[in-house]
Amino acid sequence: MAVGVPVGELIKQRLTNTLQLTVAATVISLVLGLGIGIYSAVKQYSFGDNAATAFSFAGQSMPTFWFGIVVIIIFAVRLRWLPAGDVNTPGHADDVVDRVQHLILPVLVLSLIQVALWSRFVRSSMLEVLRQDFLRTARAKGVPERRVLARHALRNALIPVITIVGLDIPNIFSGAIVTETIFNYPGMGKLYFDSVLRHDIPVSMGVLALIAFLVIASNLLADVLYAVVDPRIRYE
Repeated sequence: MAVGVPVGELIKQRLTNTLQLTVAATVISLVLGLGIGIYSAVKQYSFGDNAATAFSFAGQSMPTFWFGIVVIIIFAVRLRWLPAGDVNTPGHADDVVDRVQHLILPVLVLSLIQVALWSRFVRSSMLEVLRQDFLRTARAKGVPERRVLARHALRNALIPVITIVGLDIPNIFSGAIVTETIFNYPGMGKLYFDSVLRHDIPVSMGVLALIAFLVIASNLLADVLYAVVDPRIRYE
């Protein structure tokens, strides 16, 4: 715990840092996961699809702590392209560019597994929808292929994907515990790790309670998104 910093202010700083990390990782994972999954489904068994499959298997089987260390050695130690550790370079607390540079490596590590996992679910769901009769009917009516994919196929394929993403959002937050520890990133995950080492039960229980709240909130968000994506679903 930082000396001379009130506990409330410390928690606020740590929570802000973790939200920046997890939100950036979630957005990148969603964008890349959807893009790669849709491309793999549309271009099934192509070179790009095979490459995405290999990336997915590698991403899901790669330990976070190992990948984080490799990234630090390559980009921060050997090449010295990006910084690793803390949220800012000392003396640059208000430098947005410097903060973004400190975020790049942790976000890369945190989003790798999610991109690999979500892209496979999107691919599988899209392939199932692409075989449906209503898409052949839309094409027969002369609907442009881009609209068929975006308006009809993707919207129906997102229903099972929303369930997976909703359940995985808390995992991103809890996965930040390992990532923040490796990068010495002062967030809630690092706070939880340090509190466990110090046997600080109130702090560790508070972080676990926050993760439990995220599980409930993400499931509620998934239920709301069902009605947004599928007009057949209505909540009374």
